[in-house]
Amino acid sequence: MMSMRIVSAVSIFLMLTVAGLGLCDTSKQISVNADILADLNFNSPENLADKKYLGLSDGKNFKLPQVKARLLIIQIFSMYCPICQRDAHAVNELHDLIQKVPGLRDEVKMLGVGTGNTPYEVNVFREKFKVAFPLIPDDNFAIQKALSDEIRTPTFVVVKPTAAGKLEIVLTKVGEIKESGEFLKKIMEKLN
Repeated sequence: MMSMRIVSAVSIFLMLTVAGLGLCDTSKQISVNADILADLNFNSPENLADKKYLGLSDGKNFKLPQVKARLLIIQIFSMYCPICQRDAHAVNELHDLIQKVPGLRDEVKMLGVGTGNTPYEVNVFREKFKVAFPLIPDDNFAIQKALSDEIRTPTFVVVKPTAAGKLEIVLTKVGEIKESGEFLKKIMEKLN
């Protein structure tokens, strides 16, 4: 009886891992339609500190142009993506580097979107990898359905919110960032 439970648990784990691997193909480059991305509605973070960090009001939903930042780094991830898990340290390091530069921390914000992930799965990822920036679930794959290209995880989309409620795409990267300092340099070039 015990061995059947172990076999069942291992089988479920392997199925979820293989399902997640389909999202983890980083060989593809993407094009992102800024207008479609700007029109997506997301559930606001439940944590008040996350709402404050993003400069959001108390509403239940928000759109990306509402984030108070000159640049917004959107990390599209999946809890089941082994590349996302492996890269979590570098992504956390990127956030830490941004927070350490006094003028930069108010101008550059980060937001993780857990594509295909429920609130529970996003919280597991947040806790396991000690993520300090806001993560939100996208359990119905809205970001993938809305964009013309299928999004692979991890994907980073850096946008400039505009006063007109639009977004300007300034940088995209499919795959792990590996070296957070180098990625931050590319991002900082977009501030000018």
